[in-house]
Amino acid sequence: MLTPYKIADYCKEYQPAWTCTMPDGCPPDDVLVPSEHSFFRLAKQADTYSEADFQTYAEACPQRHWGEQLPLAVGLSLIDNEAKARRNLKLPMFRQYKGIIALMLNPADGVLKQTGVHRSHYTWWRTRQFQMSNLKMLQI
Repeated sequence: MLTPYKIADYCKEYQPAWTCTMPDGCPPDDVLVPSEHSFFRLAKQADTYSEADFQTYAEACPQRHWGEQLPLAVGLSLIDNEAKARRNLKLPMFRQYKGIIALMLNPADGVLKQTGVHRSHYTWWRTRQFQMSNLKMLQI
């Protein structure tokens, strides 16, 4: 389940420790808080995940000037539909990815917002409370 929240209310209730220093306006004011909600993330390897699979664009390219895209660049892309995640693996723009990570997110893990042109795409602003031990690799 995803519950709409104001970021100020989320911060007051959960006191998140973000994985990076958040720029102004990030996360945005209107977010979604997950509760036992499944998401999927593309992985670089077919059979295992690593910390590298959770590197943001801002971390990967720190010298780049992100401008208005910085709030998205410090977040991570997630997909809320397994079939769409599998289809994405077949697209040329995602050829560097070989697997799919299944995540079950809860409020302490961070907040999300539906972003991009596809309704299944979300940006996730992760907290340090998120445990990578709760992940599962899907069979491709």
